[in-house]
Amino acid sequence: MLSALSQVGMIIHKRLINILAIALSIIPQLAYAQTQSYPTDEEIQELMPDFQREVEYWNQYEEPERQSEARAFAENWSRRDPAIVLFLGSWSGWEETTDIYPSKTEGQVCIIHTSEPEASFSLGQVFNQRIYTDRGEVIFQQGNYVGVAWSNDNEAGIEAGITAYRLIAPTEVLTSESLSYWDGGDRIIEQFNAAGCIAEALAAMVR
Repeated sequence: MLSALSQVGMIIHKRLINILAIALSIIPQLAYAQTQSYPTDEEIQELMPDFQREVEYWNQYEEPERQSEARAFAENWSRRDPAIVLFLGSWSGWEETTDIYPSKTEGQVCIIHTSEPEASFSLGQVFNQRIYTDRGEVIFQQGNYVGVAWSNDNEAGIEAGITAYRLIAPTEVLTSESLSYWDGGDRIIEQFNAAGCIAEALAAMVR
């Protein structure tokens, strides 16, 4: 009888440990999300027709070989952090790009956005197959595209928008030369390194 009770106690103990582990893994991501105001699911659904129209336009510029190369490149990261693999790569929009890199922190990605004449850096957490950035954006992936949705609450009311980016290539190794064209390039490299972002290590894995 005591042996049976002991076994039951051990099972309950293990289950409590598993529940606690799951909770602890979710809490940091929830805390991260609570520091920003993100587009709601309803807002994103309302924006999807705009996203689909952009996708239809960009479909005429598909580059299957480069996209396959980018997918293979990202897959090298699947064993280390499978949640982020869908998003890794260089994504192109209207005269702008969004490059998404892995980081040393599991579930976190590093994002470099370029648009004439500036470049900017942000971090994102992957949760439920979406990226929640520290700029209040939600990024989702659909085939060879990602959608970047945002929502601002200002005096004029709630303003929301979405942009489609198509996968064009693997991310490049980050250097001072590669960002020298953009305003603030040196600052971005400092932020990139300080946040534990990874570019060189990922590139080395596919050589």
